[in-house]
Amino acid sequence: MMPAVRRGSSGRWRAWKWPAAMHNVGADDGVLDAMLRHGEDRWRDALTAAQVMAVGGADIGGLWLTARAGGIRDLFLDHARALLPGPFLRLPPGASAATLCGRLDIAQTTASERLVWQPGLLASAHGGVLVIPMAERLEPSAAAIIADVMDTRSSRSARPGNHGESAATPAFFTVIALDEAIEPEEAPPSVLSDRLGLHVSLEGIAWQTVAGAALPALPEPNISWRKVAMDDKVIEQLSAIAASGGHASLRALLHLATVARILAALSGRDAVLPEDAVTALRLCLGIRLVSGEPQARQEPPPPPETATPDAAEPSASPHTEGDEMGTPPDSLGELLAAVEHGSIDGLSLAVSERAARKAGRAGKAGGTAKNARRGRPYAASRSAPFPDARPDIIGTLRAAAPWQVIRARLKSRLENADEASIPSGRLLIRKDDFRYQRLRHPKPSTAIFVVDASGSTALERLGETKGAIEQLLARCYIRRDEVSLIAFRGKAAEVLMPPTRSLVAAKRKLSALPGGGATPLAAGLEKGLELALSVRRRGNTPVVVVMTDGSGNVALDGSADRPLAARQTEQLARLYRANGLTTICIDIARRPREAVTSLASLLGAELHVLRQADAGRMTALVHASMETTRA
Repeated sequence: MMPAVRRGSSGRWRAWKWPAAMHNVGADDGVLDAMLRHGEDRWRDALTAAQVMAVGGADIGGLWLTARAGGIRDLFLDHARALLPGPFLRLPPGASAATLCGRLDIAQTTASERLVWQPGLLASAHGGVLVIPMAERLEPSAAAIIADVMDTRSSRSARPGNHGESAATPAFFTVIALDEAIEPEEAPPSVLSDRLGLHVSLEGIAWQTVAGAALPALPEPNISWRKVAMDDKVIEQLSAIAASGGHASLRALLHLATVARILAALSGRDAVLPEDAVTALRLCLGIRLVSGEPQARQEPPPPPETATPDAAEPSASPHTEGDEMGTPPDSLGELLAAVEHGSIDGLSLAVSERAARKAGRAGKAGGTAKNARRGRPYAASRSAPFPDARPDIIGTLRAAAPWQVIRARLKSRLENADEASIPSGRLLIRKDDFRYQRLRHPKPSTAIFVVDASGSTALERLGETKGAIEQLLARCYIRRDEVSLIAFRGKAAEVLMPPTRSLVAAKRKLSALPGGGATPLAAGLEKGLELALSVRRRGNTPVVVVMTDGSGNVALDGSADRPLAARQTEQLARLYRANGLTTICIDIARRPREAVTSLASLLGAELHVLRQADAGRMTALVHASMETTRA
């Protein structure tokens, strides 16, 4: 092993040898070999999926490729480019509807004095491949347009047809969606991913696995998979396995049948065998057997004398040369039994969960501010979104271009009209032609903690609140979210920490929080309401977290009047609900109290009971609510 180079204490670089104990990490227990075999299996599946896509083309929709940017992904895309015919186009980021479906060519229209339309990107990809980079961040509107074109196999633009309708251009292409998501909740929009028949992951593949591997040759051009027969029993078993795995979409079954027939055709068979269906389940739905222990490959346990296919554990079967990690079943019946016993890996890729993992929720802010002064364009309109908005020059020229010939003729006839004073050769633009870009940008969220700092449990609860705030700040910093803290005790409530994104400042202010005294719950709710409305006026989305045991005994004027304090608390809680504030109510009492349940009902809040102080659970609850506001 080559010695590493590192900086010494003196600041100079010097050679450094790895410790002897680190030379053979994973060699004894076979972990490294198991990881390499796992990578080889994934790479083999990826190459098989490329061949299936070359034969099936747009009939299977395309490929959902989960992989980070790197040499392995580039190698696979180059191989797919060599296999798939036609143009290989890449979707630009932030593509609008006009970019996808076509727009008016201003330069050609002005030069030729007739309408000239540019073909859209989807029409240009006809007969080829459309690559969607960063598909997990694709706008839902763009995903809906692409999905509609995949269904109808035609792209409709703003160009009028013979009967006044939009002209349709043939658009029949294959989609490769590149999913580079880091967080598990990030995924391509379900309207698009549901139409992609293949799902392959390149994660966990080492470069040494693909560097020396030979790429398969091009499939025969005369392969006709439509003539391949498929038994009804195989279809029934595929349907049962897909349903048991949580794949509720009918497109999933159609993709399974299509891929199984293509695999059989690639092998030169005229009928689908069970192994073709098993491979189709792995390529389409990601269903595979759970990996066995590395020692089991060397010393497999003896098979029982009497064992039925349903009762046998698939992962405990003897391995043969060329098998994957975990022996593939000999029939679809064994795989169905494995699904029912839970001995299956990859069920998290279910189509039903793809829809649940909404890509819109992957946004990095609270709500979405429309008609904003900054952000991404999402629509065009004739009216200005705000008083001093500037017109969109390109959109205005496109709106005026179709009318130039008519306006020039009218100008030549009207000698004394205003149009006659315009010099010849200039564009004739009217007020109705002006177009304005409407922008939207994500609004950050602000978590407002309203904490009961009174009583004997104040120190414990405040300590966990400090930990939760620090954890939330660490999560929210990259999203520009904010955290604030209000503590109520004694006779009043106090904003101990205004909304901030600074983790250093928050730790400094949280280091010495006071605690003890009476419970002015009404004052705490009043301060929280004022701060939440102030945060909303600034454009942020507030999430109020109320932590109390519900035993308010101090009124707003500081008097120890429990009935008055209860009435004031009820009135303030109703104001939270009337203003539509997102609220979380956490019961911090040792035993759940009815007062907190009633308070949560009046607030319209989610109720959670934390009998034991836990900063981790508290952080997870607040973070989940902040994510919900982004949907």
